Amino acid sequence: MSDTKSIDNDFSMLLKFGSRCNLEKLQKGNIYMKNLQYYIDLENSSDDEDVGDKFDGLARLQDVKISMFTVDSDEFVTAFQTPELTMDLGYKKAPVFCMFMFDHRNHTSERLNGDELTVRYDFSDEQRTKLQRFGDSVLLIKNGDEFVARMKQGFLDAGISFTRDFVNYYDGNILQHFQDIHKDNSRIAFWKRNKYSYQQEYRFFAFDLEVEDNICVNIGDISDISQLESAETILNTYLESTYKVSIKP
Repeated sequence: MSDTKSIDNDFSMLLKFGSRCNLEKLQKGNIYMKNLQYYIDLENSSDDEDVGDKFDGLARLQDVKISMFTVDSDEFVTAFQTPELTMDLGYKKAPVFCMFMFDHRNHTSERLNGDELTVRYDFSDEQRTKLQRFGDSVLLIKNGDEFVARMKQGFLDAGISFTRDFVNYYDGNILQHFQDIHKDNSRIAFWKRNKYSYQQEYRFFAFDLEVEDNICVNIGDISDISQLESAETILNTYLESTYKVSIKP
């Protein structure tokens, strides 16, 4: 089973936005995964640019120049340019499970009181507005490492390989984007356009599986490590984390 990156040791919290009905099913251990084609079709068919993404799982290049040469003598034949080129790397039918990662990107301030440092984290104004469109409720994962351990076991029991990681956000032709995908084509699922950066996605990707629409994997009840709240409540709260620190003279 492939495992790209563990959750950072720094503060982080996994959240899943959705309808209360669906999140109650998730809390019972049912991991419902749509394939990437679903998100592609959603934007193309409905202009939904929040959940939908017409380039999800696709390699998008801009301002591309293509030149042709003879094989035996490297003689130039012709060239043409295109403002945009999209490549399908073969993962549109692979299922994905997406969550929101509340972490250092939500850091807004800190205060020092003696040897105690208190760090504050807030949702951005954009997140407060747009994340409400994903559903009326939020499932908070209170123990991320244990959740990942149960995901691993559930997928192992189902005979499904997966990889997981943060989604990277980009615009234009980014070298790291090309290098990452060239090294491992399945990494295409972990790159999205910068306009989606407010989603701060953490993904579980079943890269070697093809499904026509969706798959459901059961990982066992997770009520002991999760809490269901309304999206309105969570998006209008902030979090503080307090640490003991040493202060050099």
